[in-house]
Amino acid sequence: MDIIEKTGYQSNALAKSLRTKKTNTIGVLVEDVLGFATPRIINGISEYVETTDYRILFSDLRMLESLYNQYDQIIQHKEKIHNELMFLVYGAKVDAVIYIGMFDRDVSGIIPDIGKPVVIAYSTSRDTHTCFVTYENEDVSAKMAQGLIDAGHRRIAVITGTATSPAMQRLKGIQRAFKQSGIELDSGLVKAGNWERDSGYVSMKEILQNPIRPTAVFAMNDHMAIGAMDAIKEAGLQVPRDISVVGFDNSEGSDIVSPKLTTVEIDLKALGFTAAQVVAERLAGLCGGKQEIVIPSHLVIRESVKKMQ
Repeated sequence: MDIIEKTGYQSNALAKSLRTKKTNTIGVLVEDVLGFATPRIINGISEYVETTDYRILFSDLRMLESLYNQYDQIIQHKEKIHNELMFLVYGAKVDAVIYIGMFDRDVSGIIPDIGKPVVIAYSTSRDTHTCFVTYENEDVSAKMAQGLIDAGHRRIAVITGTATSPAMQRLKGIQRAFKQSGIELDSGLVKAGNWERDSGYVSMKEILQNPIRPTAVFAMNDHMAIGAMDAIKEAGLQVPRDISVVGFDNSEGSDIVSPKLTTVEIDLKALGFTAAQVVAERLAGLCGGKQEIVIPSHLVIRESVKKMQ
């Protein structure tokens, strides 16, 4: 150790990797670094990796612009994903890969079996050669809907996202809360959005055409919730005095709109941290056997909900 200190010796990582057949490098392949969830997931991955001997090799597919909100069209980018995975595995010789989706949907058949651990973060897959870390949707949506009911709301509108797994799970949770409370969800107050702010605005304008307007609106993400608030204010009404509004995601902007938006927090940092932990465990031979790991979500109570008299 004295000689090492005097000479400033450092081990040759390349030579070591040739001997051990390991590079102690984890490839992190993201669909787009500008995706809503990506930065915080990467932060969680980095926090875990800092406690290990592993390093991260980062690659950005930059698919946000080409996919926009047509996230289910990921199959069109299959070749691009394969090529980048092959580079990470055979070119950079990473020991494992974490794939970060920019939207919560099924990516089965997109990622081939590379013979090394693959963990998917923020998307799901039925492929047995992968496992995935996702977040909780249904129960927390039921809890949010129950919160509106407990505040005295009975006529509650819902603005859904496109017909994807998250939207279906969130709607299932809302319906469960209604059923348990003996309340019927009026189909005329359920409108389909596309996760964008404009669709929340348009959906809310349609909802306001009902002869009896709702006292609360549950939008399935914050963008649509803020769009709904725009339409409510345009109609000369106030949030939450006339209509309460809640969202989902706790995205940037939800705490600076007026009033501040009650929403659902997805613990994206914990999602990334767990994904890295699972990779490290699999590299250590601790398989665990689970293909799906679910990170709890929780409510963020702010100012956009009024308690009914």
